[in-house]
Amino acid sequence: MKKINLALEKEFPALKSRFGGRKLVYLDSACTALKMRSSAAAHEAFLLERGFCGGKRSAHLPAAAVEEAFFEARRTVARFIGAARAEEIIFTAGTTDAFNLFLSSFPFEGSRKEVIISPLEHNAVFLPLLNMSKQGRIRLRVIPLKNWAPDFAAYRKLLSRKTALVCLNRASNIFGGLTDSAPFARLAKASGAKVFLDVAQYLPTHAENVRSAGADACAFSGHKLGAPFGTGALYVERSLMERLVHSKAGGGTVREVSRTPGGFRVEYLNGYQGFEPGVQNYAGAVALAKAADILVHAGLPAIRERVADLVTYGLKRLLPLKAVRVEGDVSRLHLGSIIPLVPAAPWFSAADFNLYLNHGLKNMVVALRTGRHCSDLAALSSGANDVIRLSFFAYSRRADIDAFASAVEAYLAASGRQRGAG
Repeated sequence: MKKINLALEKEFPALKSRFGGRKLVYLDSACTALKMRSSAAAHEAFLLERGFCGGKRSAHLPAAAVEEAFFEARRTVARFIGAARAEEIIFTAGTTDAFNLFLSSFPFEGSRKEVIISPLEHNAVFLPLLNMSKQGRIRLRVIPLKNWAPDFAAYRKLLSRKTALVCLNRASNIFGGLTDSAPFARLAKASGAKVFLDVAQYLPTHAENVRSAGADACAFSGHKLGAPFGTGALYVERSLMERLVHSKAGGGTVREVSRTPGGFRVEYLNGYQGFEPGVQNYAGAVALAKAADILVHAGLPAIRERVADLVTYGLKRLLPLKAVRVEGDVSRLHLGSIIPLVPAAPWFSAADFNLYLNHGLKNMVVALRTGRHCSDLAALSSGANDVIRLSFFAYSRRADIDAFASAVEAYLAASGRQRGAG
């Protein structure tokens, strides 16, 4: 397994947390990654040393220092995802906030009122679109699920000159693996539609280039990278950003407000400045940029190799178990960072097992998540409702998988079942 540099391993003090004297085995990084020491330190230092008014509101030197640091963070995030320019980055509170902003600002024009989404979309993307469709503002089309992936042949039939937007996630947060978004994106562009990619689950363990991925827009959350909660970014390609409607307005977004015979005229600032109203989370942006820099310095290819090894090793340990089975496309799970399991025995309760992982083990607490994982569309498309999700990040180890496997055996014994029994 690829070794990660020692500096990165020391970035996550929460790994040493104990609960009731029991050590932590953390397998819930898909929900949120443990936070980086250096990112948290950058956040605190900025608040204490640069907690001034920014956003070009004030003309004093402290405000200029805030603005300079804020834009440098924008440059860092742009480099991190392969954007052509810093001005294509809009800072947000995370993926949910980013997509809601993007959708409410998207220029639906003429007869193009249809949006196509994959069956694996997170509720952050699915629910805002569903709400808009119920209001009669768009027509929502869902690609059928086939072999745990969007059915490309069915997608071809759905796509038309009425399609305005195609939304895909790069990595499912419930069934793992990856979505090969490139052919979907190429076909969308050929029909004149725009492409939005949710890279929230992809970015923590993969290097991304939004241009080669074919994205007109994409979004991610900082908390999944080890940055503070409430941080994230929306990338919008420059020509599309110029067409967005200013749906989120307020202080700092306008060049001029003037009177007209009928009322008022507002001239908004160009680009990202017109979509970041109010005093911004400057400290959060700086901390997000710091986390991105740390991952780049650690080596994203090395992180990818490490996580792929963990998934492969985990499958070897978990596939022989009888009481649970691996869900999803087993041959492609190593491309992602998640191993999804579902109960295989009628007596095996995912909820009860989760309680056991937290309260029934003598020496450890195994932290993971069960259920639909905010991916209701994927659950409804597959029939899988109680998914036990193991998810990995740069700090994860084979020992974590061993601990989980031994916890399954202990649960079987505590339940009075034979070893590995179904």
